[in-house]
Amino acid sequence: MTTLKIAATAATLALSAAVAHADDDQGFYVAGFVGAGFPGDADLTGIQNPVAGAPGTAGAPAQIAVEYENDVTFGVALGYKTGWEFFDLFNPRFELEYSRLEADVSSGGFNGGNQPFSGETTIDFFLINNYSDLIWTDNQRIVPFIGGGLGVGRVDANILYAGGGATSPNFVATGDDTGLAGTIAGGLTFKTDSAWDIYGEARYFQIRDLEFDRRFIGGGQNLFNAKVSDDFDGATVTIGARYKF
Repeated sequence: MTTLKIAATAATLALSAAVAHADDDQGFYVAGFVGAGFPGDADLTGIQNPVAGAPGTAGAPAQIAVEYENDVTFGVALGYKTGWEFFDLFNPRFELEYSRLEADVSSGGFNGGNQPFSGETTIDFFLINNYSDLIWTDNQRIVPFIGGGLGVGRVDANILYAGGGATSPNFVATGDDTGLAGTIAGGLTFKTDSAWDIYGEARYFQIRDLEFDRRFIGGGQNLFNAKVSDDFDGATVTIGARYKF
């Protein structure tokens, strides 16, 4: 037997020892959840390049520090629990998820200043999730789970703030952009004697390489000043329900 055949045989035996069929609780489910979102602070940075008529200095920095209020998040998912078990503990399932986080701007500053801020940002997630339920007994009622997801996050920003001594917002960091999104999550499922399960989850998320426009909107004008960019991150705590069918 060649070395390649020996290696393939050993790998097959190891996988067979690690993987076994799980219980009969497999199949498709739908889920919905709602909870609290805790968006992290954003630090949008760029270089000013104002068009004619827009205030600003070409080549000067544009640094917009933004703080958000805690707000609401909600979502839905279509999932499938597999019929496999790894190492007599890990029971994988997969999901397609859409979720949204909405956050109002609480405060901020431009280039280290202390301007009045307002506005809001919304994030739409489109994710493929991979979770593992940790099951060590057939009669387990409370099932921990761990996992995460990958996909895209679409961020729609409308961050208003005063500039140049104005008493009302006359600059805005605005636009929508899509970036690579990733999550790490964990939680507990509370199993019932019906097709319904209740669960709670804590999640950390990050969205990479987002870019928006800094624009001057005073005096009826809407003029470009700079491109500003940052990664967005934060956390959520949610409660939800799954229905198996």
